[in-house]
Amino acid sequence: MVNELSRKILHATGILAVLPVLYLTGQQLMQILAFLTAGVLVLHWYIDFRHVRRKRINDSIRGVLETFGEKYDEVSEKELEKLEEDFFQSIKKEFLRDGEQAIFLPALYFFSSLLFTLIFFGKSYLFFGIIALAMGDSAAALAGKYFGKHKIFWNRDKSFEGMAGFAVVTFAVTLIFLAIFPQFALFSAWELAAFVGIAGAAIESLPILDDNFSIPLLTAIALSLAVRFF
Repeated sequence: MVNELSRKILHATGILAVLPVLYLTGQQLMQILAFLTAGVLVLHWYIDFRHVRRKRINDSIRGVLETFGEKYDEVSEKELEKLEEDFFQSIKKEFLRDGEQAIFLPALYFFSSLLFTLIFFGKSYLFFGIIALAMGDSAAALAGKYFGKHKIFWNRDKSFEGMAGFAVVTFAVTLIFLAIFPQFALFSAWELAAFVGIAGAAIESLPILDDNFSIPLLTAIALSLAVRFF
């Protein structure tokens, strides 16, 4: 419970991503998101594929040293690897669920999803995907964890209580956001908040992709269809 709560508190801080969206231009945001996506991709390789990285680097160092007749210190190598592994395992224990391995993959999904949303739909759509993911997804996880008794038949890992938590919290936060920044309403604030809450909850319940990627992008797609046809 504590692990899940700490994870979702951290997850909810993603709402702070609306701040640069508010004050930066679309071009500036695109450059920043592209940089973050590339940076996290490098970190994903460096940390989440650290066993492969260690072997390749150690083999290269060993080869160079042996070329010059020097002995490779395998004891020091193992000690450094243990220190590094203990550090990463402590992070995983605090913030990842059992069975999850990749530390930076969620961030990679998040930034790439925001980048695609910005490219294809524009700056205004970013707000609602961020709110849905940061607040709605966190609420869904906690509501499902504490109150989830009725499993969704198309995804047994999710519950109707979790969906309800997602929809209600996303609706409320979106409505508050639009009350403060009405210029970003794509249509009626109440209808938009309700749409984002319901659509986001439906997307989060689907057993496809990763929520960090699917929720911002698919919420933007659903919103664009609503704006166009309704």
